[in-house]
Amino acid sequence: MAIRKLIPALLLAWSAVSALPQTRSGPRPAPAQKPAPAQKPPQKPLQKEDARSSDDLKPAEDLLQKQQYQQAEETLLAIVAKQDANPQAWFDLGFARSHLGNGKDAAAAYRKAAELSPKWFEARQNLGLALARSGDSTAAIAALQVAVTLQPAAGGEPALGRAWLALAQLMEESRPREALAAYQKAAELDPANPEASLGAARSAERSGNPAEAEQRYLKLAGAGNPESIERLADLYLRQKRYADAESWLRKYLAANPGNVAAQVQLGKLLAAQGKTQEAIAALEPVNNAAPAPALARELAGLYLEAKQYDSAARLFETLAAQAPNDAQLHFDYGSTLAHQHKYPQAQAELLKAVQLKPGLAEAYFDLAYAAQQNKNYELAIRVLDARAKLQPETPASYFLRATAYDSLRMYKPAAANYKLFLAAAAGKFPDQEFQARHRLKAIQPD
Repeated sequence: MAIRKLIPALLLAWSAVSALPQTRSGPRPAPAQKPAPAQKPPQKPLQKEDARSSDDLKPAEDLLQKQQYQQAEETLLAIVAKQDANPQAWFDLGFARSHLGNGKDAAAAYRKAAELSPKWFEARQNLGLALARSGDSTAAIAALQVAVTLQPAAGGEPALGRAWLALAQLMEESRPREALAAYQKAAELDPANPEASLGAARSAERSGNPAEAEQRYLKLAGAGNPESIERLADLYLRQKRYADAESWLRKYLAANPGNVAAQVQLGKLLAAQGKTQEAIAALEPVNNAAPAPALARELAGLYLEAKQYDSAARLFETLAAQAPNDAQLHFDYGSTLAHQHKYPQAQAELLKAVQLKPGLAEAYFDLAYAAQQNKNYELAIRVLDARAKLQPETPASYFLRATAYDSLRMYKPAAANYKLFLAAAAGKFPDQEFQARHRLKAIQPD
């Protein structure tokens, strides 16, 4: 059985909807009909109405400062009921709601603030982030595309660069070429932020330009950026440039011996070269010193590939208990148990796998085999029939079904499957072909 590589996902180090904090401080926006504020509050005296609005908001903003968001929301709802055209009140309401986890209502409040003060950068930026958090990435992108055309009230170019960065991250998977341009703009405005350069490298790779991605990763890796080294090694691994990948990984691990992700990458690299035992030797001490699910999963897969079933089973059992809804883990654990001839336990784990994920086609044959070994022939047949809806029949599936029917003394379908097996086998399985012919003579003597 071929091992199913369990490669831990390399997550973005900085997600668009959490890394860019929503802005609350800074000058208040003017209403839409008045000039937009400068970088600091205007020096002319406030009009009576403006002063009254500012005074009305002070208790709510004190609550925000104290992180008493529920009380702040209640206070602000009372204010906007009377001051529907006050953009700062709507903005503060959006800020309170976002911290209460109410993304949709936060977005509605920010949208109102942005409508009342269209040139307010912070309102548009926070609207985009709230929409992203509520799952509406299309609307979030549209809001941030407007935000990056505006001037921040505070923070200057770095603040604008962070908005470009959030926009780029939202577009990275679905629109990588546009994301690349946005990352480049973010890097120009905020050169001290390495995530912009790293995102540009990822987008170059996603948009089908591995050579540009490599150069960007190399520059960052040379500066010691850990994620760029991992991604560079992964790029080399996919290109089968094993020496380059190993060189960078070992260089990085020499300086960062405790980095689990890099250790997993090294193990994966060694395994890809067929150096399974070396990969195990590289990962075992790390897993023993600091167990981590991603590392244990990779190591368990290597044990399975190396036919070290006892070691694999111990790790898979723990992992499956920790992640009871992970179908792949139950499949791997069940397959390992089958290799140990622990067929009742294997059947139970493999049943969990296909129940959790009915489309996990590769699990069905293992389940059918375990069921047959348990003399549960009816289950074996049902599982093989379910498998046939997901994958083409093979000589092995025909033979297993034939023997299951044969054991149930259902000779007609048994004979039909023996014949299908012989036609598909074409002399490649002499022992089983001999058995099939022998059984056909017994159950169809004529």
